[in-house]
Amino acid sequence: MQHQVAHVSTQIEAARLLVYNAARMKDAGQNVVKEAAMAKYFCGEVATLTTSKCVEWMGGVGFTKDYPIEKYYRDCKIGCIYEGTTNIQLNTIAKYL
Repeated sequence: MQHQVAHVSTQIEAARLLVYNAARMKDAGQNVVKEAAMAKYFCGEVATLTTSKCVEWMGGVGFTKDYPIEKYYRDCKIGCIYEGTTNIQLNTIAKYL
């Protein structure tokens, strides 16, 4: 269990740093298309991983409406679809590499 928590925490910190780097570059007036696409893609993946793990850790009650985890899981999954699938995001990133 501790390894899973450490893994999720590491992924969250990495996502945060990608966002901070893109924001820093934007503030400096640099082109941030690639960095923003990478941050958005990775943050979506991390949000899905994190909420999925939380549902697993909570067991059966993770799926009930008694706790907000099930709503967070639905929100992060639909967020990936509304904002563009990961395939589109990967194509955007690859274009700038």
